[in-house]
Amino acid sequence: MELNLLPILNCEGKRLAIDATVAVAMRDGDNFKVLAPVAVKGEVVNIGGSLELQAEGEASVALSCDRCTEEFESQIPFVIAERFKKEDAIGEDSNPDIIPLAGSVIDLAELTYDALVMALPSKILCREDCKGICANCGKNLNLGDCGCDTRPVDPRFDALDQLL
Repeated sequence: MELNLLPILNCEGKRLAIDATVAVAMRDGDNFKVLAPVAVKGEVVNIGGSLELQAEGEASVALSCDRCTEEFESQIPFVIAERFKKEDAIGEDSNPDIIPLAGSVIDLAELTYDALVMALPSKILCREDCKGICANCGKNLNLGDCGCDTRPVDPRFDALDQLL
């Protein structure tokens, strides 16, 4: 979704409200899936020639647990905070936090995707007390005990284990 900034581009102090539903496109290698279009609310403010975008939203996503590999749904809140400046107004030693603006539109879907990826937890768990899967048989231990022998094995007894 493109957001047209032309109404505030050359007017210092002007604001542009954002209240949009954004369809987020998935990419190859994503470890999540967005289940519904994402509502994004916020505003863009022209402050001294730079445009500051502040917005927030919450996405309904399907994730795969890092311990048990079960898929589950979760609500991920995120914040978009970006600064833009016209390309011709940026000097040579420009601030790397300011995004050059070519034209008068920005891609809100791209910004939403980036903010959502940054908001994902580093360790994705279906629940805090997830037990994971058995290292021997692969059974999901959240569904019950698998019955595998989980006693630690002393490597000095490997030769005796081979006799049995």
